[in-house]
Amino acid sequence: MARRNELGSIASGLIGSFNSRNNDVDGYWGIGKLHKFVENASKKEVSIELLSGSIKPETNEFDSLIKFYRNRLEAHLKARSIPRSWIVAVEFTALFETEYEKKHHYWRSGLGKPYKLKCDILDDNGRHHIAYAYNNSRPHDPKRETRSCREVGF
Repeated sequence: MARRNELGSIASGLIGSFNSRNNDVDGYWGIGKLHKFVENASKKEVSIELLSGSIKPETNEFDSLIKFYRNRLEAHLKARSIPRSWIVAVEFTALFETEYEKKHHYWRSGLGKPYKLKCDILDDNGRHHIAYAYNNSRPHDPKRETRSCREVGF
């Protein structure tokens, strides 16, 4: 029997995948592309609401990424027999160029500046199931990066 507390595990799995180097947007690391997207903004934050397919600040550049993670969410729900009606909202938040946190960011573990990711699944009982991920990134630069040639199943 499905239980709502499994939504925390789903949030953790989604944010782990989102943080992964295998998270591609047009063959490049999705996090780097998101970082580039907000590079000149005063608040270096991107918010994606999976169910509605909306992103703030607005753009169509990440439509394939949103579709991929919406499908991944649906697959997780189906695998656990969790009714879709239990989910009110699923939001990814990426905050770039954050302060270094010794507890979460490993010193010199990666190039770039620290960032923080959050996946928040709100259920129909008003409970938030939240998972975080931390790493370092630089804004996307195709001159310094090699584009992936693997097939992506969007």
